[in-house]
Amino acid sequence: MGPEAEKISERAVRKALLASAALLALVLFLPVMINLARQWLDDPNYRHGLVIPVVIILLIRNKWTRIINHSPYRSSPMAGYLLIALSAVMIIGGTAASELFSSRLSLVLFIIGTTLLLAGPALLKILAAESLLLFLMIPLPYIIYYRLTFPLQLLSARLSAAILRTVQLNVIRKGNIIALPRYTLEVVAACSGLRSLLTMVTLAVIIAAISSYSTGRKIILVASSIPVAVAANTFRLVVTALGAYLASPAFADGVLHQISGLMVFGSGLIMLLIINGVLKWKR
Repeated sequence: MGPEAEKISERAVRKALLASAALLALVLFLPVMINLARQWLDDPNYRHGLVIPVVIILLIRNKWTRIINHSPYRSSPMAGYLLIALSAVMIIGGTAASELFSSRLSLVLFIIGTTLLLAGPALLKILAAESLLLFLMIPLPYIIYYRLTFPLQLLSARLSAAILRTVQLNVIRKGNIIALPRYTLEVVAACSGLRSLLTMVTLAVIIAAISSYSTGRKIILVASSIPVAVAANTFRLVVTALGAYLASPAFADGVLHQISGLMVFGSGLIMLLIINGVLKWKR
């Protein structure tokens, strides 16, 4: 058998193994995937999870020529088997304990472990952004989510009150409550900015994935999404407070409240694009 025939045979074996792994994942993780999709639909904090699988498919399609032409792929059996074994333990334990996060995380570990087993770190490096997006589509455990929520509520209230005082508006802040003349603004859990933080980080990873920056610039772009999310949420709270003060409380609780999500997403996207433009210009 010549080298070309051996190469074709090796590709056929890899395709067969990949098809078997995909079928195994479908059988084992179908209930997990259905439950995950249901939370994406029902929970507004993770609505962005609906687009992540589509984005991953498009990103892989964009890199397909690079994936096919890269040679050689050397598998990493030890790391692959270790992650697959850990995935098996997590899905069994998570299912037995009705713990959603472990069973969902096991799906991601199974995909990464299979990638290492079949192609090794070289392919995983090419698909680094896509691998990170897999983790970002998994909702945080509620105990962690609410531990992060309250500090962000206080931070958003503190920043908003400081900006309002800068524009000569008389405000009093107590915890997550901002008292203005004729209006009291309470920074509730939904207004903490954690939802926008998760969305902005995901958006920054997608922008970094389609860019041709160095790894360092991509890390800078993704890291900048955190202050961007905080700034966008603070902007929403300041605009709401000013709307209540200058117009009427009904205006702030009505029109502004309805479009507040668009305000956060739009302002955050603009700031991310500005940072992206600066990184591109600096390059």
